[in-house]
Amino acid sequence: MGRGLIALDRVVAFVLGVLLLAGGAAALAWRYDVFADAPSKVRVTDAPTVVAEDWWPWATGAVGVVLVLLALTWLLRHIPRRRINRLALDGSSAEGRLSADVDSAVGAAAQVLAADPAVRSCSGHLVTDRGEVVAELKTTINPDADLDQLRNTADRVLTELREMVGRDELRTRVLLRTARQQTTTPRVI
Repeated sequence: MGRGLIALDRVVAFVLGVLLLAGGAAALAWRYDVFADAPSKVRVTDAPTVVAEDWWPWATGAVGVVLVLLALTWLLRHIPRRRINRLALDGSSAEGRLSADVDSAVGAAAQVLAADPAVRSCSGHLVTDRGEVVAELKTTINPDADLDQLRNTADRVLTELREMVGRDELRTRVLLRTARQQTTTPRVI
C-alpha cells in the first residue's frame, strides 16, 4: 500500500469518526431532550413530496451503485500485490533509477527447468513474501520423477538465476506438484 493511500485512509477514517461521533451525540441529545425545542424547530416539510417523485427511486439506486463501486474500488486497492516485474539495481540514485526486468529472467529459468524430462510444466514469477524478493518456480513433475536428479537440476538453474540477476538477497522457491498418473483404459465397444 502506497503512502498516498495510507494518508487517504487516515483522512477518511478521521472524517467518518467525527461524523459518527457527531451523529451519536445528536441522537443522545435528542433522546434526553438536551435541546427541548429541537422537535419544533427541526422540520422536514419537503421530504414526503421529494420521496414521492418519480425520479427518487432512480436517484437513490444510482447513488447506491456509485457507493458500491467506490467501496469495491477501495477494497481492491487494499489487496496486497505480491507479484513484481522489476528490481532496482545497484547504482540507482537521485539522478536516475536503474532497474531490470527480472520477471523475464525467472520465466527463462522456468523454461530451462521445464526441459528436464521429469518435469511436465514449469512457470516462474517474481513475488514479494514477508518483505523479501522471491523467485518462485511452480513445477508439475511426473509421478515417477527422480527427486535427487530434479533437485540437482533445480539447484543449477537457481544458481544461474542468482548469478544472472546479481542480487545475493534474492530468495528462491520451487513448488512441486505431482501430476496425476495417466492410465489408459481399454474401451469396450
